[in-house]
Amino acid sequence: MTELGPVAWPPEPIRTERLVLRASEARDRAAFIELLASPEVHTYLGGPRPRDELERE
Repeated sequence: MTELGPVAWPPEPIRTERLVLRASEARDRAAFIELLASPEVHTYLGGPRPRDELERE
């Protein structure tokens, strides 16, 4: 395997014409909790997690 050499950390956000992928931030917390607690989102992923459990984590 070849050596990658020095890598900038943290990595810069990945940008496309319609999307920016970036590291999560504190302001994202409410949205993550909403997604993880959603029965619709987690139908095929073992079901939603209890909201109070997510808040503690």
